[in-house]
Amino acid sequence: MGLSNIREFMHAHCRFRLRSGREVFGVVWEGGPGPNDHLQFCTIGEYERSRREPGQLPHAIPMSVEEILHAERLKG
Repeated sequence: MGLSNIREFMHAHCRFRLRSGREVFGVVWEGGPGPNDHLQFCTIGEYERSRREPGQLPHAIPMSVEEILHAERLKG
């Protein structure tokens, strides 16, 4: 998936299938310190906690766009 395809899944609860074969549930958004880390990822719980408590930043993990093979928005 490219960055343009992933943009429709940003800031939404999703299931991601990664190049490593793992399947993870969480939220991605743009932003990262390095040129290869265009995305930040955190769990759904971390993301929702940071939204309820604005001073609490989520514990985000840098992720490159190339790591994501498939994304699916979760219902609910």
